[in-house]
Amino acid sequence: VARDRDRAAVLVAVEVLVTVFKLRAPGMSLNRIPLFVWGQTVVAFMVIFSLPAVMLSSTMLLLDRTGGTQFFNPAVGGDVLLYQHLFWWFGHPEVYLIFLPGTAIVSTIVATFSRRHAFGYLVLVLSLLSTGFLAFGLWVHHMFATGIPQIAASYFTAASMMIAIPTGAQIFCWIATMATGKVVLKTPMWWVIGFFFVFIMGGMTGIFVASVPVDLQVHDTYFVVAHFHYVLIGGAVFPLFGAMTYWFPKVTGRMLNEKLGQISFWLFFVGFNVTFFPMHLV
Repeated sequence: VARDRDRAAVLVAVEVLVTVFKLRAPGMSLNRIPLFVWGQTVVAFMVIFSLPAVMLSSTMLLLDRTGGTQFFNPAVGGDVLLYQHLFWWFGHPEVYLIFLPGTAIVSTIVATFSRRHAFGYLVLVLSLLSTGFLAFGLWVHHMFATGIPQIAASYFTAASMMIAIPTGAQIFCWIATMATGKVVLKTPMWWVIGFFFVFIMGGMTGIFVASVPVDLQVHDTYFVVAHFHYVLIGGAVFPLFGAMTYWFPKVTGRMLNEKLGQISFWLFFVGFNVTFFPMHLV
């Protein structure tokens, strides 16, 4: 079932790319397409290059368990770390497969509720592209505790810290959009503001665990659990709820209750931080 899902995801990615590059409306050049479409385009490329690795590793694991092969059995010459390399080649870009659509949603909502075009369109596009590219050079930071060579750890430490640059550029563009516009604080915008707080916190702890000495200390601790949830929930779920409240009227023709929307945001925001912030200390 998992392999069928992966194959379906690759096919969908191909459909998205064909649509974007071959089926745009007349006069719609690449430098004019919405930022949300750019986000989905980068995600589609990443799906095509990352999912085959997890399809291969899961097939090899299935053969080890049912077909008598020994790809991952070190007792007979297999390599247990090979599975980790194959899995994390997919597993780390997977974080950005979830996060990049969220950033594209944030760009859309911020522009609308700031009542102006997004500041730094080219910078936002280049940030999406560079994040998608750099995401494939980070996977070993999940394996610092496996005894890999020090030179490799140094490279992946540098790459892991470098990916904060395009993400930071996006955040500054969003702040500039709000600063130079007229912000309207409706429910979708509150979800974006919550995203700023939670995701920046997760990104800061990500810089810590990108360092080998710190990573060795916090490996398999709740600090990593807290970091993961701040990045993933902050980077994906907050924008997702913002998107639901943002596009619901467009899809259904009905407005959501603004008061209930803000109550739901504050319950989620406070509950999330009460749940996961203490894990940094535990």
